[in-house]
Amino acid sequence: MTEDWLGRWAEGRTGWHESAGNAALKQHWNVTGKRVLVPLSGKSVDLLWLAVHGNRVVGVELSELGAQSFFQENWLAYDRAGKIFRARDVDVEVHCGDFFAFDDEPFDAHYDRAAIIALPKDLRPAYARKVDRLLADDAFRLVITVEYDQSIVDGPPYSVTGDEVLSYWTSLVHVDATDDLDTSPPRFREAGLTEIREVVWRTPGAD
Repeated sequence: MTEDWLGRWAEGRTGWHESAGNAALKQHWNVTGKRVLVPLSGKSVDLLWLAVHGNRVVGVELSELGAQSFFQENWLAYDRAGKIFRARDVDVEVHCGDFFAFDDEPFDAHYDRAAIIALPKDLRPAYARKVDRLLADDAFRLVITVEYDQSIVDGPPYSVTGDEVLSYWTSLVHVDATDDLDTSPPRFREAGLTEIREVVWRTPGAD
């Protein structure tokens, strides 16, 4: 898993990246003043969106190339202390390393757009437990998955069903689902996939 992930970054195989940010985040994230955990953050511009909207954002990314790309592509000045990159002018920092080895004070929010769907099924239960250990009990959560027919093409990103999401986080509620075929990796369409849904799960009562 580690070598494959680093290899994808080295070869530019980052088809999951959304250069304009995620529309569901902008529609369904409605809390501010949170310290937000963003696992497997890559170079997502969603980090910047969350910070601009009044949150303290901490990404965790295995690839240093991914972390550096976030700051460079968004023209953000930053300081580096070991494996930690901190923006100077917005409240974003990215920790480089294995998410499963990451530790910090409890976070009161969690944003997952491309983390759980990046992991094969045998790693996802451990990922969910790790997230839970890093969050405060009343943390706000926004989790975005995809669902499609994996008999046609396999991930990553992997299809994660609603039943699986709720097996990890029973309190989440389904708030949206949209067609995501046009923004899916090209190899999905080339394989003949004709339907892929982006599904949004969130902490209830956050409106």
